[in-house]
Amino acid sequence: MIKMLAAVRRKPGMTHAEFLNYIEHQHGEIARAKPLGVKRYVQNHVIDSAFGVDSDNAYTQTFHRDSVTELFFDDMSGLIHTFSDPYTQQTVGPDAKNFADLSKQAAQLMDEVEISNAGAAPSKWKAIVFLKKNPTVQLEAFFSAWDSAHDTVANQYPDFQKVLRRHTRSRYLPEGDRVTSYFGPDIAVYEGTSSLWFENEADLSVFRQYQRALFQQLSDEGVVLASESFFVYVKEVVIFDLGQ
Repeated sequence: MIKMLAAVRRKPGMTHAEFLNYIEHQHGEIARAKPLGVKRYVQNHVIDSAFGVDSDNAYTQTFHRDSVTELFFDDMSGLIHTFSDPYTQQTVGPDAKNFADLSKQAAQLMDEVEISNAGAAPSKWKAIVFLKKNPTVQLEAFFSAWDSAHDTVANQYPDFQKVLRRHTRSRYLPEGDRVTSYFGPDIAVYEGTSSLWFENEADLSVFRQYQRALFQQLSDEGVVLASESFFVYVKEVVIFDLGQ
């Protein structure tokens, strides 16, 4: 299964709470009315976040993210069918002007892989990490370095492995670029994302140790522009899941 992922920023003049209420109840209902090729639609409502790294003296990116959208498809044909359908182009897409700053979206097609799943019970706390690579580094070299860095850092923090309940990792698929214009005219791409679930809020402090060490490890290897990378803590809201 593949997914289209978009990190969305609310439009000017709208509060964070107003934005979340609109995308869940108004925009979500529009999507539910005609799922097309979407098999699962998840909104990740941002609770807290951190942009850049500890060594930065100022923000290099003057943006925030209010929600992260995940649209899951069986295959590429399902995705193309969805984004080319008149309902998407004339109803779902135009509704974005009611809640989103269309000039500041990050969107990409991803191949998601389940790394670990320690239990069937849903976990309440979720973090999503966004990694942006150095443009001089080839995509496969970045993926390889990311795998190595994660293994190195996870082994350094056994407490992190103990509290981690589920972990998925998603890799950027360039063939999706032809449909990302749906999310706006100025799209930023993050080549790697990780979703990590925890049972307790206190576990997030252990995640922070892992996240800081991961950013540092990748920065030391010169493969990630750490100041443009970021993470968010989110509340996961499932709009629909046709596989259930």
